[in-house]
Amino acid sequence: MKPRRTLSRVALWRRQSLEIMSSEDVASRRVGPEPPTEWARHVRRLTRASRNPVEGPPWWTPLKAYFGNFETRTDPRSYSWDGMQRLGPHDRPLVFFQLTLAGWGNFESYGRPPQRQTPGSAFFAVIPSRHRYYLPEGSPGWTFAWIGIYHPYILRRIAKLVEGSGPVLSLSPSSPLTAVALSLVRGAFEKGFRDHLEVELALFEFLTVYERLTEQMSDPGDERRALLDWVRGQVLASPKKPLDVGVVAAKRGMSRSHFSHYFQSRTGRTPAHFMMEVRVQEAGRQLLTSQRSLKEIASAWGFANVNHFGKAFQRYQQMSPGAYRRSFGG
Repeated sequence: MKPRRTLSRVALWRRQSLEIMSSEDVASRRVGPEPPTEWARHVRRLTRASRNPVEGPPWWTPLKAYFGNFETRTDPRSYSWDGMQRLGPHDRPLVFFQLTLAGWGNFESYGRPPQRQTPGSAFFAVIPSRHRYYLPEGSPGWTFAWIGIYHPYILRRIAKLVEGSGPVLSLSPSSPLTAVALSLVRGAFEKGFRDHLEVELALFEFLTVYERLTEQMSDPGDERRALLDWVRGQVLASPKKPLDVGVVAAKRGMSRSHFSHYFQSRTGRTPAHFMMEVRVQEAGRQLLTSQRSLKEIASAWGFANVNHFGKAFQRYQQMSPGAYRRSFGG
């Protein structure tokens, strides 16, 4: 008799992900509330994608990919999640994004009244954090799409945004965040990505769209976004030669001190801090998407040497460039 083969944690994760997408909770397998007309198109597309879920390839791992589903829940006794009780001793932190498409459920932060999640309502659930979401008595059912992300860098960025703007959003069917989130849900079923780098680019797009939305929410006139985009463009136009704040200020017809005050009053950051952040972020992208050495990346983004690059990266990302690159090998 052959000994039973023990599945690796990654293989087990892929199998469990497939089991989730093949369960009786998938919305296309269960009768649930009727979606509003404006959301019906999205429901139809997810229904088609969910009929034949595909198990991920060998590189489809928690850190290099994500998981998701399209569900209908009708039993209040079987659907309740507490954000402080979901992790085991060896589980990694993660974040869920969930968008309601029909019916309704509740999301609440500890100590606050529940917020009803109707079609177009969405929330980010950072695990662990003090929240819970559940199907309450009296609901006709709850149909929603969700994704779960382990990617540590994206998780940290989302957690920071949630801390500043809150976990609950209101989205339209044509919102860019709706489009990119539901594309990821379909991708979880179809696994149509060429490799883990294409998956990562899709996750970064999701993060970027969310960041733009939070900035629009905090600055409806979009002056802040326009100013940040302009300064970012100045940095990207001269990657190997860090710009002095005075040079950037002169391009706006301002003195260094006037521009610094103007920039900080509208963005909450100093221009020098933001310009360094852009360089660190772009260097971080190259760490993930290329095999270039630390020395080459440091030079490409205007750092004096690898030591200077390492100190700046540690300050902004709370880990060294080498550890950051290795952290995505799981």
